[in-house]
Amino acid sequence: MKRKRSLFMILGAILLIVSFSAFASYQKKKNEPVYLDNQVFQRYDNVWGLWVDFRHEKKSLEEKVTEFGADLEEVVSTNQITEKERKKITRSIFIPYSKEYAAQLQESGFYREAVDSQIDKFIWPVLPNNRSRISSRIGRRWNTLHTGVDIAIPKDSIVLAAADGVVEGAGRSGDYGLSIKIYHHDLNHFHTVYGHNNTILVKPGDIVKKGQIIAFSGNTGKSTGPHVHFEVRYHNVYLNPENFLTPFEEGVATSMVSFAK
Repeated sequence: MKRKRSLFMILGAILLIVSFSAFASYQKKKNEPVYLDNQVFQRYDNVWGLWVDFRHEKKSLEEKVTEFGADLEEVVSTNQITEKERKKITRSIFIPYSKEYAAQLQESGFYREAVDSQIDKFIWPVLPNNRSRISSRIGRRWNTLHTGVDIAIPKDSIVLAAADGVVEGAGRSGDYGLSIKIYHHDLNHFHTVYGHNNTILVKPGDIVKKGQIIAFSGNTGKSTGPHVHFEVRYHNVYLNPENFLTPFEEGVATSMVSFAK
């Protein structure tokens, strides 16, 4: 009997320690700042750098890699660039920043941006500003169900992941045009969808962070103008995204954060 009691006490102590560790880990993650990628500091695979569109870039890949202080072979591997493609790249390539280059950017007045956001909340995939607005909400439209929120935004604006998750789909999808679908395991198993993009920057299987750039907005698919079509789904049931977000018109208060923090 004493032996069983001691065993139960040991198991109870282990469960208590595990539960406390899990709670402490949750609290730490809950209190971490949520970074919002901007025009200067962007992420891929949890590394800071910049997506460079070589359709318009005048410098070669080698020159940009040298400028950012990155490793050429690492860039080639990360972006899955073939030998044939290296001769003429016609897409966006992610190039990491060296610590020295990131420090130079900060000395020039460029910083990462952060917001307060609870771990169980979404953020808007497009930052509210004077160039963006909600052009259509979820509900009946033209005798059909409009399944999400449309956010009118200039072409090639940054599109952000609304929460941490795993990319389930990325590519052309009927009326959605170039779209992305993200699964949020830690957020009630919801899915979010981002439609009508001009450029997709992630691929299926990628792990993304809340506030990470995943695409540049566009007008692909069945669309009457540049915008982001944003959906929240639960087991393929369309939910109103605005029920999980702050009012779009309130905007977002961001703070500047350096790499020293």
